[in-house]
Formats: sequence, C-alpha cells, structure tokens
Amino acid sequence: MPERTETNRGLAAAILLGALLLAGLGAFWGFRKAGRPGGPPLREDLEELRRIDPRLVIARETGRIPPGVAGPRALAVGPDDRLYVAGETELAVLGNDGKPLSRRALGAPATAAAAAPDGTVYLGLKDRIEVFDADGNRKAAWERPDPKTWITSIAAAADAVYAADFGRRAVLRYDPSGRLLGEIPGFNIPSPCFDVAVDPAGSLWVANTALHRLENRRPDGSRAASWGEESARIGGFSGCCNPSHFAIRRDGSFVTAEKGLVRIKVHDPAGKLLGVVAGPKDFPEGTVGLDVAADSKGRIMVLDPSTSTVRVYEPSASRMGD
Repeated sequence: MPERTETNRGLAAAILLGALLLAGLGAFWGFRKAGRPGGPPLREDLEELRRIDPRLVIARETGRIPPGVAGPRALAVGPDDRLYVAGETELAVLGNDGKPLSRRALGAPATAAAAAPDGTVYLGLKDRIEVFDADGNRKAAWERPDPKTWITSIAAAADAVYAADFGRRAVLRYDPSGRLLGEIPGFNIPSPCFDVAVDPAGSLWVANTALHRLENRRPDGSRAASWGEESARIGGFSGCCNPSHFAIRRDGSFVTAEKGLVRIKVHDPAGKLLGVVAGPKDFPEGTVGLDVAADSKGRIMVLDPSTSTVRVYEPSASRMGD
C-alpha cells in the first residue's frame, strides 16, 4: 500500500509540474503577443527593414566597371582617380574612365588595398604588405610583423601607413618605408571585418565593429572622437561586425557599408546620416565584402563581389553638400 501511495504522489507531482510548464508557456506567448498587439510576422518585420525610404536616397548608380580579376577583394582610388582592384591572383590598374591600364600577378590573395597621396599603392596579402608604384609595378615587400597577423585593411597618409591586423585586434603604424613605429591595440572585432581609413587631415579612423562605431585615434592610440550606434534603424549599424567597410571623402564625410542587412550610406564628418547610396534590395541576398572608396569628384565606388564589378554611384550635389 505505501508503494502505491508513493507512486500516486509521484504521478500527481508530474501532472502538476506539466500544468505549471504549460501555464508558463501560455503566459510567455501571451506576454509576447500583448507586447506586439497585431504585430506582423518576423518575415514582414525583416521585409520592412529592407525597404529604403526613397526620400533618403541621395545617389544613383551610373555604371559598372569590370576589373577583370578573379575573386575581387580589395579596392582603392589613387590621387589621380585611378582604380586599383586586387583579387585572388592579380592586381588590376584602371584609368579614371574605367579602362584597363595594367595587370600584375600577386603571390597570394589580396585582403586590403590603399593608395597614398603620392600615388604609392599598398596591398595587404593577409600576413604582409607589398608596395607598388602607381602603374602597378612591385617596389617592396615588408616583413611579416607577427605569425598571428591577418591584415584586413590599409590606410595611407602622407607620413604614415596604417594596417588593421585582425589576428591581434590591433592597428599597426608604419612609416612609408615600412618601419614599424608601433601598434594600437584593444579593439573588439568578432570577425575579419576590421577597416581603417584616414581623413583629409591624415588622421586615423578605425571601425570598432562589435561596438558599432567609428573611432578617431591619435598616434599614441588614445581616442579623440567616435560616433555610431547599434540599431537596425537606418541611422545606425545593425547585426554583427558593422560597419564592415568604410571610406572618407575629401569633404570629410563618411561612406559606410554594412553586411547582413546590406546598406551603403553617407554620414557627415560628425556622423549624422546624410542619406543612402544603396540598400538591401540592390544586392543579392547574402552579399558580403562590399569594399568602398570615393574619388576626387565625390563619386562613390563599391566593389561588388557578387557581380565582380565596381559599381559607380553619382551623388546628388544638392543633397550631399558637394
């Protein structure tokens, strides 16, 4: 008899526990429903985020330039508006009209490209930097700074070259001859989307992607300024590791590119949104690696790996203050 009583008690406890769990689940779903009365399904929410208000669009696509390199990965614009596109095995040099000028073989796939004010071109080949002249002729190869080095971006000022090293979550600072002057550590970078650029004054900006912001850093590594926020709204940066790429125009405004919810936008020098260049519906779903640059005319260049082209966008001068 005692065994039967214990069995009944166990069964009753199990039934009570199940009832409590069901009640809890019901309350949870009721709370979610109450929190979003009449809300659309998740698919509709995502579709809404993919829409760009036409009033925010401040540029139009005017052409696509095929650089003719396999697996294009890095883009830079020289001081004379030449285009440099580096891929898995080659560097292509194109005139400011998009016509091919030269092509050079690379010893490894490119991961980054930058052009200095004097026309010197710097390429990241993951663990090292190689230097080329404006015509694409190789001039030098710098030593690998560390076995962990993984260069994802390069920025070149008149007196310094900066390299974003994802392997050590640091920015390396060189002089133009390749002498390592120091490094700036301490960035929160979850994935190899780690970009750097210099503004018209030659000052360094870094994408601290887990924090969804751009930071202006002094040579000693201290932060001088920053802007950006995590948000799916059009003025912020959504998802993980954004902005994935960015460039700075000659007027000091920023061009930013995001992966995931793909958006290319322009912000003023203080970070205020000026408008949208392109949105999610302008690219195939899953597009990543949208490197960006700007030329002396204010045109925005977007390296699109999904089409293996450089997309050219003409901004509306009246709406962007050019």
